[in-house]
Amino acid sequence: MRSNTDSVSVTPQSSTRLLQFDGLRGLAIITVVLSHCDILNQGCAANGIFFALTGFLLINPFKDAYEQRFLSIWNILKFYKSRIVRILPPYYLVLLIVFLHTGFNVIKKDVFLSLLYFGGIYEHLWYVYAYFWLMYIIPFVFFFLLLLAKKIKFLRNDLVCAVIFFVLAVVIRVVFLAFDMFDIRFDQLMLGIAAGYLFRYLRKNEKAFSSLKKHALAGQLAVIVLALLFVFSSCDFLKLFDPNLEYYYVGMKLVFTVGFLMSILVLLVALYPDGFIGKFLHLKPLVFLGKHTFTIYLLNSFIIPQFNIKSKYLLFLCVFSVSLVLALVIDLAFDKVKNVIQNAISSAKLKKG
Repeated sequence: MRSNTDSVSVTPQSSTRLLQFDGLRGLAIITVVLSHCDILNQGCAANGIFFALTGFLLINPFKDAYEQRFLSIWNILKFYKSRIVRILPPYYLVLLIVFLHTGFNVIKKDVFLSLLYFGGIYEHLWYVYAYFWLMYIIPFVFFFLLLLAKKIKFLRNDLVCAVIFFVLAVVIRVVFLAFDMFDIRFDQLMLGIAAGYLFRYLRKNEKAFSSLKKHALAGQLAVIVLALLFVFSSCDFLKLFDPNLEYYYVGMKLVFTVGFLMSILVLLVALYPDGFIGKFLHLKPLVFLGKHTFTIYLLNSFIIPQFNIKSKYLLFLCVFSVSLVLALVIDLAFDKVKNVIQNAISSAKLKKG
């Protein structure tokens, strides 16, 4: 793979591309824990990265027509299975640990029971609630759009699809605001999907792709600008200019704008995997964190009250370290159990064969 900063690589087999996204997740989870420790309060904005990246990868724009799998009921069931295997085991284990440690003193009984079937929310677990329902709904969105595309030719165009999902994101945001509904960040997911279709369109458009190669440095500088905007739009900095903005969380107040900017960030990261941004996101510590993001997210807020530390920076170091160690243990344990089950199923099939 080429490593010069003025090149663009979108090879579907590129492991660097996948590691870049893990690195981006790693940065996002660091921001979330910082926010929970009252340092750089941009946790909700960091969640925008998770939603945008999830939407982007749902269609896997490095492959053509990857989303066609949603036309098959069997493949939709496989999609649900993969999400269930990824979400439920660590989620339920963390809830069990919290219950064994605190009973119903931290999470009240009625709330705790609703969390078991994603019928309610509790503080930072709102993200898991939103993610669960988004993953339940999204196959149906693709299913109906793909059915229409069979009869309407222009719906098969990637650029048209990008526009459609952008418009859907706008409509969904308006509906949420108009009816004061609980915000599951559907619009941020849709913006991520739109970014995925736009990336695929650019990847297949030779002229546009060539132009992007020539402006790779500008694209990577744009990533830095977005990162700086992300940091300095935190209320920690805004309050220095206006005390009234001390509790102004842009991730909560400007959901659509944040989702749009994070989708652009994901798009740019995908476009330039070989430059200095790609090399930074490819750093092993960030990639390692990215692989354990979900479990760290589940754990960190429950661990914070266990430390009576006045310094919020020392608190962050302690909470993040403990969260990472526990996440590593939990994830490795589940991987081992999963491998044992898969091997047992494979052995059973071989015996039957």
